[in-house]
Amino acid sequence: MFRNFIFILITLTGVMLGVKNLYATPKFIPGINGLPLMTGLVLIPEKQVVFDTLNGRIIEVFATGKNSPDDILSFYGATLPQLGWISKSPNEFRRDKELLKIEISDNLMGRVEVRISIAPRPD
Repeated sequence: MFRNFIFILITLTGVMLGVKNLYATPKFIPGINGLPLMTGLVLIPEKQVVFDTLNGRIIEVFATGKNSPDDILSFYGATLPQLGWISKSPNEFRRDKELLKIEISDNLMGRVEVRISIAPRPD
C-alpha cells in the first residue's frame, strides 16, 4: 500500500512539473528589446557581445539547438515583424537605423548554431 502511494506521488509530481514547463515564460535574447529565443534553442553566453557605439548598438548572440534552419527562419520571419522589424530577405530585417541578421550554420554534432546580430544600418 505504501509503495502504491509513493508511486502515485512521484507520478503526480512528474506530471505537475511537465505542465509547469508547458506554461513557462518564454526566454528572451538579452539586449534585443524583448526578442524571444525560439523554443529548442539555447544561448551560448560566452559568445555574446553587446555594446554601444556613436552610430548605434552592436549586438551579437549565438544559440544552438536541433531546430531546422527553415523552422528558425520561419519563426523569426513571423516574430520580428510583430516587433517592428521589416523584412529585407528571409534572414535580414531592418528597424529604424538598425539591421538585424540571422545566420545559421551546422556543426558536427547534428545541431545548428544560430548567430543573431544587430548593427547600425550602413545607409
